[in-house]
Amino acid sequence: MSTPPAGCVSLGDGVLVADSTMAGYPGMNGVFLIPGARPALIETGTALSVARTRAALDAFGLAPGDLGWIIVTHVHLDHAGGAGALSRAFPAAKVVVHPFGARHLADPARLEASARRVHGALLDRVYGSMTPVDGARIQAAEDGARIDLGDRELRILHTPGHAPHHLVVLDAGTGVLFTGDAAGVRVDGMRSARPACPPPHFDRDAAVASMRRMAELRPARIVLTHFGDPGDPAAFLADAEDRLQRWCTVAERSADDGLEAELLRRFAAEEGMPADDPERFAVMGGFESNAAGLRHWLRTRNEERE
Repeated sequence: MSTPPAGCVSLGDGVLVADSTMAGYPGMNGVFLIPGARPALIETGTALSVARTRAALDAFGLAPGDLGWIIVTHVHLDHAGGAGALSRAFPAAKVVVHPFGARHLADPARLEASARRVHGALLDRVYGSMTPVDGARIQAAEDGARIDLGDRELRILHTPGHAPHHLVVLDAGTGVLFTGDAAGVRVDGMRSARPACPPPHFDRDAAVASMRRMAELRPARIVLTHFGDPGDPAAFLADAEDRLQRWCTVAERSADDGLEAELLRRFAAEEGMPADDPERFAVMGGFESNAAGLRHWLRTRNEERE
């Protein structure tokens, strides 16, 4: 197909991104198709975006038996929520996930309960309910695992911090690195990336180590699930680490009940967050959920030191 189908944009080297329009917003959440003899899908979007992703893949000409791999960077519902439904639609595909996330794909009940505690009513409106993945279809990928697309190879690297079950995907032939949430998020309307520090498993030291590991790869290009190519990889990753460190410093110095307001005061204008569009940014890692994750990180760290 010479031109991308409707709903898809070419990222070059044959890679297509389908915009899942999470919560109805464009430029928020990407699903990536990597060509090959056994093509791979990186990320699945939410359960509510499956129909849109299916339409894009159908337009590209993928028959049910064509897709070889479905890879999720982690099991949060905006990245893996569609894994069960898409695995049923493409029965030849293996579903690749971090070993810590495999059980949640097979039985998402605990994952959804945790997400509901974080997101409340947004869960039903933005994410939807996840279909379980057949355990026989799940491939737990160890650090350094290689995924064979036949004429192209993807490399899996564990990158905890945002979550302990996070991994990134390196396209070995092109040097393109798909970072999930490991380097933060930068959706349409933002000048700079926002750290992604959700409860209950955010870990600053692990997140910083993961960013440095990604930088050491010297990727030719990075692609954020939220959303797209942010430009110079080295500069972006250095800036993402700096912003994360500054957020964590604010968390260490702020009163517990005032952290959300302090983050908003200090960083909203810097990011370029429009004052008249707060809901879109709340959907994508709002200050409230990030403050909750930072508070949980501080409590956990302090308990470990006692």
